[in-house]
Amino acid sequence: MSDDARQLGAVNTVVLADRRRVGHNTDWSGFLESFRRGLPGAAIGTVLQLGAGGAGAAVAQATLRQGVGRLLLFDVDVGQSKALAGALNSRAGRDFAAAVTDVAAAMAVADGVINATPVGMDAHPGLPLDGGLLKGHHWVADIVYFPIETALLALARSRGCRVLDGGGMAVFQAAGAFRLFTGLEPDTERMLARFRASLRAA
Repeated sequence: MSDDARQLGAVNTVVLADRRRVGHNTDWSGFLESFRRGLPGAAIGTVLQLGAGGAGAAVAQATLRQGVGRLLLFDVDVGQSKALAGALNSRAGRDFAAAVTDVAAAMAVADGVINATPVGMDAHPGLPLDGGLLKGHHWVADIVYFPIETALLALARSRGCRVLDGGGMAVFQAAGAFRLFTGLEPDTERMLARFRASLRAA
């Protein structure tokens, strides 16, 4: 495994070369690029992340690389969020992440919230948190892209929040995989345009 995949404990891309199979993770870099493009200048002093599974581990790594000051992790599996927080703190060399159980208290101090759970997908409709906790000063990012406009993002828009859908992460993780497979630089603007067009046609 690559260093990133080993640290995250999750692989989404396998490169076959020289009779070897090497696992990589491009989810974290995909989310990071999407966040930088889609929410420039967003306050990142304290961020609440919902979900600490495989995708959550990748997104959390992206927040660390982005320079988030404090990451609050909530997961229905408290042990999972505690384990991820511990791993992140070890990599950061500081008190960066903390597992939380009180979402309301976390939202009261958070600049923004990231949904890294399946809630909001076509097969798992609904909101991943109490909608009443969303205020206009929050930004909201979702990794779900089917549908591209989740119930969470629709509600956040109605409250005046800046929002980021999951399409960018999907495209940029694919671009990262393309680089690994081919050694070539993908045309990400063309990929984004095609992705959006396919959603409109669906």
